[in-house]
Amino acid sequence: MENVAIIIPAYKAGFLGRTLESLAAQTCRDFKVYVGDDHSPDDLQSIVDVYSEKIPIVYRRFDKNLGGTDLVAHWERCIGLSDEPLVWLFSDDDLMPPDAVERILAAWHARTSDLFFARFPLSVIDAGDRLISANPALTDKALSGYEFLLEKLSGRISSAACEYVFSRKLMDAAGGFVHFPVAWCSDDATWAGFADCAGGMSPLPGRPVSWRNAEGKNISNSSRFDREKLKATARFVDWMADRYPGHRRDRELHRALAAYLHTILTCSVGRRYTNADVWMFFRALRPFSLGLALKVAFRHFRL
Repeated sequence: MENVAIIIPAYKAGFLGRTLESLAAQTCRDFKVYVGDDHSPDDLQSIVDVYSEKIPIVYRRFDKNLGGTDLVAHWERCIGLSDEPLVWLFSDDDLMPPDAVERILAAWHARTSDLFFARFPLSVIDAGDRLISANPALTDKALSGYEFLLEKLSGRISSAACEYVFSRKLMDAAGGFVHFPVAWCSDDATWAGFADCAGGMSPLPGRPVSWRNAEGKNISNSSRFDREKLKATARFVDWMADRYPGHRRDRELHRALAAYLHTILTCSVGRRYTNADVWMFFRALRPFSLGLALKVAFRHFRL
């Protein structure tokens, strides 16, 4: 049996062939690919069929679209197609370097626990595979969930699901994925929880995986889900207050939260928010400190 299940919750056809081509180029073949078609209007099976003799691949078209209402539930049903000990939740438009599976298995065989959580370097590319940005090089240190959140909230790193590989035992021990509307912030909360459960996220140094941020193709840069993004962000802040009560007074966390919410309001939803949204964030921030809640409210309140 293969060790690595590469899970692709698929909906878009545009770059799926490029993604599968990067899988077919792997130097280590100890993996199986699972493509879960989220009732796409596109013909995904014909693309998958091209690679059926190149890589071990399972295709399943679901009768109901879940991604439009509960993307995390779609991730979960796609993972449910597999039984390999390692899970790599990939995307239908991202790319992996040729030695990716080889690096995963080297770390897996050197593990000290079956609660395994590892992280690739990340680069962000556009529709033409051109580099937009790249995270700083990984250090040798295993990053805790709280340290990861400080990096992400402050804007020092980007984060995408294709960076992370985890054992099935870790997923079960950590209680699975965190559910927020349209999966906005669900991945970051999940990775922090997984890191805490595993004793940190271990680095997989080398060439990065590439997350594709194509204009209008992802929830990240679409205005269709602004209301859900704002609600999910407030729930994420609530989640952090509950998850890390001992860090509620940390000044570094306060600065990171203020920077993060400014980015959400001005960039992610392009200032398409109301004072009711500002009040929602005020309530979410109040457990951290009244000063922080007031600072964010005054900065973004519309007169």
